[in-house]
Amino acid sequence: MQALKRDWGTTHLRATDGEGVALVFINSLGTDLRMWDDVVALLPAGWSNLRMDKRGHGLSSTAPQGYGIPELAEDVLAAMDHIGLAQAVIVGCSIGGLIAQHIALMAPDRVIGLVLSNTAPMLGNADSWLSRIEGVRANGMAAMADGILQRWFGPDMLATLETDLWRALLTRTDTEGYIATCAAIAGTDITDRLREITQPALVIGGYHDQATPPDVVEKLAAALPRSDFVMFDRSGHLPAVEQPKVFAHTLINFVERIIP
Repeated sequence: MQALKRDWGTTHLRATDGEGVALVFINSLGTDLRMWDDVVALLPAGWSNLRMDKRGHGLSSTAPQGYGIPELAEDVLAAMDHIGLAQAVIVGCSIGGLIAQHIALMAPDRVIGLVLSNTAPMLGNADSWLSRIEGVRANGMAAMADGILQRWFGPDMLATLETDLWRALLTRTDTEGYIATCAAIAGTDITDRLREITQPALVIGGYHDQATPPDVVEKLAAALPRSDFVMFDRSGHLPAVEQPKVFAHTLINFVERIIP
């Protein structure tokens, strides 16, 4: 395990060295860096990668509330600095994709390209996030889990025992960390700035995604100046978990195209 001390607490990192392409993976809400395990295992030899747990997720500390998406983006940049990574392809799912968009705006020279999975410049609306926060405060994570899993996964994944493992991970997420991250999402809308993101982007949607439905993700792709759009017809909100082989193949093809 690797750790980085920040002014709010400690970030859990996992980084591998390589001489070739560098990738930074940013997780969705309610998961940890293990969501990328099956994808990372399929990357070409020599490619390096950085994964990390967000504040209040996995093994990272829970930070005091009051931060936004820009602060989460700064955490990623600090982790890149910590391992000496000047540039990378940034891969983010859901809030991870929203963080990736912020990194592209805040530090464009650090971003070679973007892989934006099941995300948007604004995720849902403030009222829906405030309602979720109230639900978690009143009833705890376990009471919310089944509804969230239905929004996450397509029918193929929901029929497997692996879903129970993701339920366990979700319910064990620190409540205050989850709530603070929901609040950060609720206050974010960068729709008007998408034209400023000029790096090549691969935008991925899931046909069964109820959290960021296909039309929402397709609008993101249409708004970005240099993007390709791919729809995974058997996935929901987490295609890197549901279809890791297809996700890895799609990712590798994109990276090899933008980095000859």
